[in-house]
Amino acid sequence: MPVSFVVYIDEFGDTGLEQIKKPDDPKGGTEWLVLSAFLVRIQNDSEMVTWTRDVQKQFISRRADLHFNKLLPFKKTHVCAALATKPARCFVAMSNKKNIEKYKNPRLDDDNKAWIYWFLTRLLLERVTAFCAQHVPEARKDQDKLRIIFSRRGDLTYKDFTDYLRRMFYERGAQVLGYKELVWSVIDFDEIYAHDHGDRAGLQLADVIAGSFFQAVELNRGAQVECDPSYAKLLKPLMHHNGRRWYLGFGVKPMPLLGEMNLTDPQKELFTFYGANANSWRKK
Repeated sequence: MPVSFVVYIDEFGDTGLEQIKKPDDPKGGTEWLVLSAFLVRIQNDSEMVTWTRDVQKQFISRRADLHFNKLLPFKKTHVCAALATKPARCFVAMSNKKNIEKYKNPRLDDDNKAWIYWFLTRLLLERVTAFCAQHVPEARKDQDKLRIIFSRRGDLTYKDFTDYLRRMFYERGAQVLGYKELVWSVIDFDEIYAHDHGDRAGLQLADVIAGSFFQAVELNRGAQVECDPSYAKLLKPLMHHNGRRWYLGFGVKPMPLLGEMNLTDPQKELFTFYGANANSWRKK
């Protein structure tokens, strides 16, 4: 089947749940795990190397690849502002892990920490596949497919994700926790890949998205105690919305509900910028 869309998926943060960092306690795993999806049409996929050069042309880089967390602050600003002009659509799934600290999935062995990564990937793909399906011409419904490319992590087995996806496909129609279904008409199980960060320029751009949103909410990042949402705000032109400029739940998917997170005021700034209001912070 022809591929019409390519999505690059990367992450910032870790899957550790045994001990989670708190605003007043820097020990443990990251408070947040952020997954990003950088979606382009197939005709633009050959431009990924050019785009990574474009977003860095305002400064000299001696690195062979683009890593958001290696950039100085002024370079991050240049990269995000330039990337926001590209014809792409972006999505993030953001898990605040405080409410699942020490949680163990009863259906998995204790050493399996990949489940949270795959669950956030599911949330991303629910939204990505819906967007793709909406932009497939009627005459090509069920034909045009999505290519999925992950940034390889050493602790993940990508065959496990393909198996997880197939299981969801065979169990489709059974609502789980009220979440949406993927739009299966754009999924091709033979178009799921994992590559090293440096091997695919599109993964480096997905890294910019994930890193920007992670930095917007994560406290106690080594020497950087405070979060900084300025870079994620610059990316707003890329972020998916519902057509009425409503981003939360569409291009920006927080987990759990905002009212259950007990965030600090600096952490709330990002979500307020993307549409959260007073009602968003009330416990349901």
